[in-house]
Amino acid sequence: MRQTLIIASLVGSTVIFALVIDLFDTLFMFLLFGILPGQGQRLSANEMLTIYGGAAAAVLIYGLRARLSALVGFVRSKRQERTNPA
Repeated sequence: MRQTLIIASLVGSTVIFALVIDLFDTLFMFLLFGILPGQGQRLSANEMLTIYGGAAAAVLIYGLRARLSALVGFVRSKRQERTNPA
């Protein structure tokens, strides 16, 4: 019960802080139109594509990290077998 109350309080405080600094509005303006927070200038399409591509790559790497580490381990073991035949 106490932990639930603390979590609810932290979430509520975070939401109030985000509303005070217009975080949601700023985030949507950046994601949809490429307008930088605190400035009126817009990013070009190429710059936004670079940002979206980097974000997508980060999400894919995070989501597939177990398979990627297994693949890297497999490649390393095969490379060691080639260099040190038993």
